[in-house]
Amino acid sequence: MSELPNHRKMRFKAKRLGRTACAAAGLAAFLSASVASALPAESDPLAPSGQFTIYRGADAALTPPMGWNPWNAFRTEVDEAKIRGSAQALVSTGLAANGYRYVNIDDGWALRRLADGRLKIRTSMFPSAESGDKETGSFIPFVDYLHGLGLKAGLYTDIGANTCAQRWDPDSENLPEGTVAERQVGSMDHVEQDMKTIFGKWKFDYIKIDACGVADYGADSDPVTSGKYAAYAPDIVREDIAASKPNAVEARYAALGNAILASGNPEAVLSICAWGEALSPLWGHMRGNLWRTSPDIEFTWKSMWRNVDMTIDAPLYAGPGRWNDPDMLAVGHGDFDENHITEARSHLSLWAIMAAPLLLGFDLRNAPQSIIDLVGNREMIAIDQDPLGNQGVAYRNGDVMTVVRVLAGEGQRAVALVNRSETPQSASVSWDQLGLATGSEATVRDVWEHRTLSPARDSITVELAPHQTMLFRIAGKAANPDALALDQMPARINVAVDGLGVAQALPVGQFPARVNALPDGKPIVADGKTLHGIGGFANSRFELRAQGEFNRFQATPMVASGKVPVRFRVFADRQPVADVVVAPGKRGKIDAQISGANIVELVALAQPGKGRPPMIAWASSSLNK
Repeated sequence: MSELPNHRKMRFKAKRLGRTACAAAGLAAFLSASVASALPAESDPLAPSGQFTIYRGADAALTPPMGWNPWNAFRTEVDEAKIRGSAQALVSTGLAANGYRYVNIDDGWALRRLADGRLKIRTSMFPSAESGDKETGSFIPFVDYLHGLGLKAGLYTDIGANTCAQRWDPDSENLPEGTVAERQVGSMDHVEQDMKTIFGKWKFDYIKIDACGVADYGADSDPVTSGKYAAYAPDIVREDIAASKPNAVEARYAALGNAILASGNPEAVLSICAWGEALSPLWGHMRGNLWRTSPDIEFTWKSMWRNVDMTIDAPLYAGPGRWNDPDMLAVGHGDFDENHITEARSHLSLWAIMAAPLLLGFDLRNAPQSIIDLVGNREMIAIDQDPLGNQGVAYRNGDVMTVVRVLAGEGQRAVALVNRSETPQSASVSWDQLGLATGSEATVRDVWEHRTLSPARDSITVELAPHQTMLFRIAGKAANPDALALDQMPARINVAVDGLGVAQALPVGQFPARVNALPDGKPIVADGKTLHGIGGFANSRFELRAQGEFNRFQATPMVASGKVPVRFRVFADRQPVADVVVAPGKRGKIDAQISGANIVELVALAQPGKGRPPMIAWASSSLNK
């Protein structure tokens, strides 16, 4: 495994410590210190950093990537003609002009790894690669072709020695060939070499990095017992966090990310594909530009909802340059084909409201116009690509889900009203959920029908057919134009330390920091009233991008579980500005001066004990002008 660069070692180490616990003595001293006390040591994971701790290139994927991947259409039975034809279709249909610009090669392209570590391209699949290097082939002609169309080019590899198709498509004719060593076309032990070739030499713009190589090649697996592949003791045991090695998996992706940054293309997009395993949704935002939150999507309504449910509660882990990825779109297949337009609209609505990447996966060369029109809906795309980058916040009511997303522009909102059931349902959204002023009037735009509805006041209620989603864009009066509530700004928040260790981690699809909810999914409640805010665990640190735009930070800190007090501290550009200790079941008050601060940090501290730390909330919290 490649070493992390020296300037990143300390922070990576500190982050790992943050998922376990601070030493009891050190935390006890920190808990009892006064607001005017010196800052804790920088090696302490709960020490304010004074920065928004994101590791990837600052200019990559500022909006969710959009494009096309051949896997759902062809798996490994793909060739250059199919991909070039699809690229041409992106342009001729107008989809490229609407934002679908990445054309990403998936698994199957690598024929073997040569003795000197270089990768040989399968030229039977990519005949243009025969030009250039006679031993390996070259993707330069193919990439130049895509760039000539105004498109971007993406490629595929694995953090292990072998790839997913080698494990899960054993009968494919397009698997790597040769000896056991020659079949090792994944990037393990070849990180710097592969990234220099892919980005520095071949000039790709995007890479999808799978993880089957560290998950599916145990000594008793079929590929290994066949004698074709070497054994690898799994770092990922699927659906078993305790048996996995999250720190090792994160370190491998970190090394790959560093190699990409050093390869000559700092704006290259890194797509982490660990399917929500090994706590990847919790560290993906620090290691990649997008990361899978769930298993591969299948072409069924049930599968789509599995992936939604594993992603929808993670708004605090996404934002510009760092996106939750519930997988490529299944639109155009199965339950989402031209005969299931209602379901296809719901699928697209959910991906758009979640600020998810929009990666098409059907054969663009022969696609029905109705599907092209759906995925090309500019109003839906504008919501997905909104520059603020806030992932929508979900409110559940049985089989009905309301998802609210704050958009750029004063009083601009998007809302998806979703019926996941087989029967008609009524759905609604309130002005309180939208953050609009009570009694005010708002305009409502139906995104799918392309029509403006009658103005609404205080709430919107609709009747939904089975599987139907209505997607609205709303323009109204903000409840407080001079304040930005934390629940309306998830993209400005980074969960730098979540307070949990690997042994304490929540199951896949559940998150230790939530918007308008505690980590257990229950609402934030005081005196019988539901409050807005951010829920989490004690021994956590959240970073807020204030960007010098606000003067005060206000909050009602609460301790929702446990039997020990919690100390809530606020820092403005690393300087302490508020400090309050709150007893279990109680709440405090914070009104802190933060004038001109770029980064505001929220730290909650509790004495370490057995089990998980207390659940806490920064309720009624906002940045104020």
